[in-house]
Amino acid sequence: MEKENTPNHFHISDLETLRAVSDPLRVQILELLEGQALTVRQVAEKLGLAPSKLYYHFGALEKIGLLEVAETRMVANMLEKTFTSTASLLEVDPSLFNFSKEGEDEPLTILLASTIDATREDLLRSLQARRFQLGQGAQEQPRRLIINRLVSHVSETRIAEFQERLAQLLQEFEAEDKTSRPADQPYALTVALYPSFHFDQPTEKETKE
Repeated sequence: MEKENTPNHFHISDLETLRAVSDPLRVQILELLEGQALTVRQVAEKLGLAPSKLYYHFGALEKIGLLEVAETRMVANMLEKTFTSTASLLEVDPSLFNFSKEGEDEPLTILLASTIDATREDLLRSLQARRFQLGQGAQEQPRRLIINRLVSHVSETRIAEFQERLAQLLQEFEAEDKTSRPADQPYALTVALYPSFHFDQPTEKETKE
């Protein structure tokens, strides 16, 4: 496995590593451990799972270098470790995506399934956790949930401009907010923008081009 030593970036350049980091549960573990150190038990509590279901995933992420031990201490005569993530951004090497050859779409399939599955599981768990909080007496605070799918015919010029604006908006969303605090509510954002093709015969103009 080759990795670039970009600060806070983890470079994925092989299929085996992509498979290892694309498990939806591992995605959620990494998200929880970004910028904070937690034990396996603490992560399990936040995800509503038994710690026994997480040890294997922690070991796999530590093995490839995405998790590291932040602190080790003795608790009730047992060794307890706190972990933190080593990267704030996962970068997949573009060379893994080759759509010109038959059967070489596995990297995209892995990445797509991971993103969609992690989003679904995170959203459903969030709804369940919020119901539990309200049941325990938490104060109600209406928030907006946006889920949408749109398909629109857009010129190449306009889509290029829109992609640039969207990229800037994503950077703004991810950028550090000096007014935010660790106690502030985290928000998740999933985006997929792509050309939608169908099995139509190319027009004469498209064939010539």
